[in-house]
Amino acid sequence: MIRVRRLVFDRFGPPAEVLRVEEASLPEPAEGEIRIRMERASVNPADLNVIEGTYGIKPPLPCVPGNEGAGLVEALGSGVEGLAVGDRVVVPGLGTWASHLNVSAARCTRVDSTVDPAFAAMLTVNPPTAWGMLHRFTALQPGEWVVQNAATSAVGRCVIQIARALGWKTLNLVRRPEAAAELLALGADAVEVEDPSLPKRVASITAGAPIRLGFNAVGGDSAATVAKCLGSGAHLVTYGAMSRQPLKLPNGLLIFNDLTCHGFWMSRVYQQMGAEEKAAMFARLVELHQAGKLSIPVDAVFSLARWAEALERAAAPGRPGKVLFDPQA
Repeated sequence: MIRVRRLVFDRFGPPAEVLRVEEASLPEPAEGEIRIRMERASVNPADLNVIEGTYGIKPPLPCVPGNEGAGLVEALGSGVEGLAVGDRVVVPGLGTWASHLNVSAARCTRVDSTVDPAFAAMLTVNPPTAWGMLHRFTALQPGEWVVQNAATSAVGRCVIQIARALGWKTLNLVRRPEAAAELLALGADAVEVEDPSLPKRVASITAGAPIRLGFNAVGGDSAATVAKCLGSGAHLVTYGAMSRQPLKLPNGLLIFNDLTCHGFWMSRVYQQMGAEEKAAMFARLVELHQAGKLSIPVDAVFSLARWAEALERAAAPGRPGKVLFDPQA
């Protein structure tokens, strides 16, 4: 048994009111479990939704939040195979805002020891969301276009980079014209400020090529703009609702354009993936990262004791990168 430090909440509500640091005893890992010494853990919007009680799943209380992170295997429970003490693993799912945690070995995926712990800690939410949306709904051909709103978000930046690496083009919708230069440098093919005239200009942007795949993380009028940019028989994938507004789609897009709408939730996709498929996806994403084709900037790193500052920074508009915890600090 060891002593650990972790963040925890006993009731749902505003994080500033319900979150606290605690020290507790952690038993030796049970059968099928491993103990992980956490190196880095990321802060995502979904983490705050979990604490508030507004996420798709409400965990049992008390709860240690944190939906992703990376660390080193420190101890093995009986029956664990395929992992060894010292391996670096990524951990999707709750509990990563802690110095150490015991978790089912089946939940974890080993990554190469040369992978930067910060990137590993951001590997299980945003890059897989982008990867999954690009692969699960239609078979894009080389040179085809994808359109998305929220292009400056973490997922949006991953979409740009992964699409570029795999030979697809992206039309990216932004609210601020000054965001264009950064996204173009990242590999975007076109960046446009959202306005009602945009769908009429799509053909000139894509040289007449229809767009068969669109991503929506905003909802409301923004989602309708993305949908109107799509060609016949296209797919609109919704993975977020930043505006907290419902989808507003003209009936004609569904009737005459044969538009298909999908929802995408990475937590559900993980439940559908086998261990080999998951490991192969992570390996491909790591390969892109190590080849310099996929990066996620880090804005700031905080200790668990400074959680209030970390969450305030994570909520700051215009933040240039992700906020991480260093659970050992």
